Amino acid sequence: NRMSATRYQYYDNESMFHGFIPHIMGTRFDILIIHPDVTLLHRIWVTITNELEYLDRILNRFDPKSEVSKINDLHSQNSIPISAELGNILQLCQYYYEHTFHLFDITLKDFSKIQFCNRHISLPVSELTLDFGGFAKGYALQKIRNILQQENLQNAFIDFGNSSILGMGHHPYGNCWKVSFLNPYNQSILKEFKLKDCALSTSGNTLQYNRHIINPLSGIYNGERKASTVLSPDPLEAEILSTVWMIADHRQREHIAKNFKDIQATLYDL
Repeated sequence: NRMSATRYQYYDNESMFHGFIPHIMGTRFDILIIHPDVTLLHRIWVTITNELEYLDRILNRFDPKSEVSKINDLHSQNSIPISAELGNILQLCQYYYEHTFHLFDITLKDFSKIQFCNRHISLPVSELTLDFGGFAKGYALQKIRNILQQENLQNAFIDFGNSSILGMGHHPYGNCWKVSFLNPYNQSILKEFKLKDCALSTSGNTLQYNRHIINPLSGIYNGERKASTVLSPDPLEAEILSTVWMIADHRQREHIAKNFKDIQATLYDL
């Protein structure tokens, strides 16, 4: 069981709960929640870990048992049933595909070829597969924020592998959550962010990891020494657009920014 490695600790002086999962959705997960009720926090931690495990079972294409892996393996032109959750996710992906001029594309080739309706999907082109790498963490952050808000918890900080971050409310000793964005090539600070009910997503190339961002329209990988940051009240939007910003040209970025009024997006030359 992947989740058996979860750890948590409560710090009385700060009324701060820290939950940690070393590996979920392809990265590490950390959450800080500020609240005096330890029993409530333990219950919420169970809810959050269950939610992450559930989403991982749907979206993790590296897990042969996940729902997405099963779809990718079928290469079937026949329509196959999908879960209600995946149906909702595909509708969201279609929305962002259309509103980013097709630069956000979970097939990395041509999303319009997927056929899905009434909780069924077919991939009529045999080489089409689904990849939720630039979507899943932002979607999970949305879900976790809802869990916390339902319990009326206002102050929390959630970090998915330093690349998808949500700050709710503020730090126990400040009026926000401070985050430094480092240059992956030399670890210098590129920018400092003050998050308050805001998500930050970063994307970019590093020395070890530089051929992972593909332009679905051209099929070409972006290997440039660049990075992007996107701030948005919506963690899913931040996640999707941080990758889009890496591959969009200047004109595309201008057009996409008109579709997403609440974002602050920055591209850095490293």
